[in-house]
Formats: sequence, C-alpha cells, structure tokens
Amino acid sequence: MLQINEMIAALAQSDPDARRAALEELLCTAKLPYTIQKGQHNPKKLCVSENFLVKIGDPQDPCVLFCAHYDAVHGSCGANDNAAAVCVLISLATALNERGIPAEFAFFDGEESGRGGSKLYARELDKKSVTAVVNVDLCGYGDTIAMLSKGSGRKNAVHGFYSKEILKKYSVTAVKYLPESDDASFSGLQIPIISLAVVPRWDVQFLNALASYGGGLLGRPPEFEQMQQQMEITTTMHGGFRDTVESIQPEATELMYNYLLEAVTAPKQQKTSIFSKIRT
Repeated sequence: MLQINEMIAALAQSDPDARRAALEELLCTAKLPYTIQKGQHNPKKLCVSENFLVKIGDPQDPCVLFCAHYDAVHGSCGANDNAAAVCVLISLATALNERGIPAEFAFFDGEESGRGGSKLYARELDKKSVTAVVNVDLCGYGDTIAMLSKGSGRKNAVHGFYSKEILKKYSVTAVKYLPESDDASFSGLQIPIISLAVVPRWDVQFLNALASYGGGLLGRPPEFEQMQQQMEITTTMHGGFRDTVESIQPEATELMYNYLLEAVTAPKQQKTSIFSKIRT
C-alpha cells in the first residue's frame, strides 16, 4: 500500500484524463473494488461526470458516506484541492476494509464546475442507504481540522466525530463557514452532514468572520472576497501558488487520516461534545 504522500504525487495531474486514470490505478493498488457512476450534467456542453464509488460491507446495509472530489480546476495539478483528501479517504477505506467496518466512499467529479458529480449522486441516492455524509475538502496544508456541522451532532452514526477526547486530541475546531463544496449537494435531504478541512490555525478566525456575511439577495459584498483572500489556505485552492505537491504537509494529511479513523471506530458509548449544539 502506498503512503498518502506517494498517492498524492501520483494523483496530482493537471490533465483530467491522466488524473482519472491515476485514481483508478490507486483504487486497484489498494484492492478496493469500485463502480463508476456516469451522468451528463451539462447537456449544452456535453459534460459527463464520472464518480468512483466504493462500498465496504453488505451493499444493502446503511452506512456513513465519506466523499471528496477528485477533479481540479483547469490547468492545476490540484494537490491540496483536492488530491490530498482523496488519498486520505483511500487510506481510510483500506483500513476500514481490513477491519470489516462498513462504509461507503464516493470520489466525485465536477466539483470545480458546478458540483456535477455530487449532484448526480444525490439525485440518484436512496436516502435510506446513507446514515450520514462526511465531506473532506482541503486537508494537505495546515495544523487545525476545521469542522462545519449541519445538525448532525446528536446522530448516532457520527457520534465519534464529536467525542470530546477525540476533538481535543486532533485539534478539531468548530467553524461557522467553509468554502462551499460537495456537501451542498446533500442539503435538504435530511441527512446529517459534516464538512472537514485542514487549515492553518490563524485562518479559523477568518472562517468564522466570513459566516457573518451570509448570502442575501444581492450576494456577498466585496469585503467577503477581500477577507477570503487574506486566508493562508486560499493559496492552496483553485490552482493557487501553494496548490502543489511540494507544498503538501504530510503531518496535515496524517492528522486528518488519524482523526477520521479514530472517529469512525470510536465506541458508541462515548458522549458527544458541545460542538453538537452548533447549527449553520
């Protein structure tokens, strides 16, 4: 099994076809059986999404869905946005498969062009098959896990993600805003959603401040974009100058991987924390 940083180097391809082929190769190397979900999400431009789906355990058993988008903005190798998260989830899927712990993994296409892949998945989803959604986007740079929760703290399926001990151990901080990702495709489906990213600690104050701007009928003011550009994590997104393999910090991906693994395998009797009270 390749290390996470080795997988990121293989997946961080600027050519979409090469990137897709690299993902297939990584799943085969990890011995994770997968299916490909295809769908046309923009008839005018004939864009086709190709989602890679991995199911661990009985296909009929409801379980948590872990997801991350594997596409990148045009011309970018997308190392942090979002090869790092994909490779963390491949490692997690391998670990859960070895332990016989049921879970589903979805690697979505088209997030950077309107979330076509996750919209396709959500449209065809049997809600009874998914107990919660954990979306991971940006996890290769920084020292703090930022968690955006949408009313899922009291849900038994994700109880481990709110354990006081685990939150403290892995420097998890509740935030009120994260840049929109594939989690938005599941809004309104009454499924618990957790969105996760790794950011530099000083970016947390910006994320919480950005939440105060909201959306509104007229959209967000210029100050919103100005504040967003002040965040260090922004340099690792959308082809920013740090969205490169060289800028990936192995300790960041290990932080996310270890948190996910311990959270999903936590004993059910652990109590939830005050983070469960956060609503967005």
